[in-house]
Amino acid sequence: MKLVRLLLTAATAATAFACSPRHGIVATFTGFRNDTVVVRSQPLSRYGTAAAENPGIRMDTLLLDAEGRLQADPAVEEPTLFMLLPLQFTEEGMTLPGGSFSFVLDRGERIGLNAASETGWLRIEIVSGSENNRDLAEYANLWNPAGAAMGTVQTELMRRAQQGLDPGDSLRQAYRSCMEQALEINRRYIATHTDRPAAAFVLSGSGASVAGRYLDSLTDGVRNSVFKPMLDRIEQGLEAERMRKEAFERVKPGAEAPDFTLRNTEGAQVSLSSLRGRYVVLDFWSSWCGWCIKGFPELKACYERHKGRFEVVGIACNDTDDKWHAAIAENRLPWINLFNPRGTAPEEDVALRYGIRAFPTKVIVDPEGRIAEIFVGERPGFTETMDRLLK
Repeated sequence: MKLVRLLLTAATAATAFACSPRHGIVATFTGFRNDTVVVRSQPLSRYGTAAAENPGIRMDTLLLDAEGRLQADPAVEEPTLFMLLPLQFTEEGMTLPGGSFSFVLDRGERIGLNAASETGWLRIEIVSGSENNRDLAEYANLWNPAGAAMGTVQTELMRRAQQGLDPGDSLRQAYRSCMEQALEINRRYIATHTDRPAAAFVLSGSGASVAGRYLDSLTDGVRNSVFKPMLDRIEQGLEAERMRKEAFERVKPGAEAPDFTLRNTEGAQVSLSSLRGRYVVLDFWSSWCGWCIKGFPELKACYERHKGRFEVVGIACNDTDDKWHAAIAENRLPWINLFNPRGTAPEEDVALRYGIRAFPTKVIVDPEGRIAEIFVGERPGFTETMDRLLK
């Protein structure tokens, strides 16, 4: 079945491809059900940046020619990570677990490859290209069979969920087993390729526990390779998690509330210490958090009932400036609203300093600046606690 341009995110679908006599990417696909391939690219220098804040992320849906070939000439000015994802669908419209292949191109580099569908997974053969991309193909051929098995189980879980059926313990266990098998492939690859840059790519997709175990075993050559931005992001994440754990143990009822200064909706700087002398509720939330939004009416009712006797400080986290402002206006939040920017240095990140692990989290600070109570999630008891404290 011929698929026309698949509708992806229109805002990010600005294509980076054009005709050229010497193509940067030449790929031949065999054994697939249709002629559609998604190509995603992102400069490695901006790796880990959210799509909404990263104009360098590009995504296009390309059609293979009659012989199953894809030829493209991406505009590459710096080391850029690409992902090829052939699209296959079940009769119900679900994506089949066909696997994907990620590779890197720098300015002037080219890659030629053959991609074959092997009973639901993608096998890659590099015809021409860099040593890095040959290593990435080796890894893909190790991981994709396990990924396909995991995808098959996941598809069945989704199908049953859509039909309102219980998946059953055996299916859940099968999914956990597939996940562990895939993670073990990553662990083995990293352990046996500590001097190969591809190990850094594998490490970036293996989770915090694997990263913490193997990061220091990578050679200097790997740490300073084109994948350095990935490793930098891993190190930042590990440091942030260390700080979060320390804060989680330190920030308890009875402890002094860490002071901070953040900007409000008008751009003015507001500090917690400036509110000393009355009760303050720090509401850590985000515009994408459904439970945060659902909790606003109860918080607004409490705020109105005790008007002038305590202050609410909403602290938006992991959000964009536009969505933050829009959510404040839509939900008519009448209190102090502050913005904790995404990408803030760990030592300045207010959510990290308070050990926040879930949204929403409400921290009640007493007039002396000490923590009176912490409510994680929309668990009951918050309004009753405020009524008692403000009697």
